[in-house]
Amino acid sequence: MSYSLNGSSNDDRVDALKRQHQQRQTRFFIAFAIIEGIALLAGVVVVYLLELIDPEQGIWLLVAIALIGGFILSMSLVSIGRRHAQEMRDLTGR
Repeated sequence: MSYSLNGSSNDDRVDALKRQHQQRQTRFFIAFAIIEGIALLAGVVVVYLLELIDPEQGIWLLVAIALIGGFILSMSLVSIGRRHAQEMRDLTGR
């Protein structure tokens, strides 16, 4: 099997796997962005609009939401990358 400079291969199975990986990754990013956006919006509403939490303390809630989201995103990307690499090894035998 040969690969071109742009990363495409002559094997349709490899190309199909790459497309499938890209679609899964796109769905993940969209879902993650929606969930993270809702969580941050809810935090802003609770802290600044409803004033249930003092804004000086509430900022730490927003920072915590962002940090947790960043950690989940990082771990998910590592997991997705490993899964894709394993699927590629299983398919190509490399």
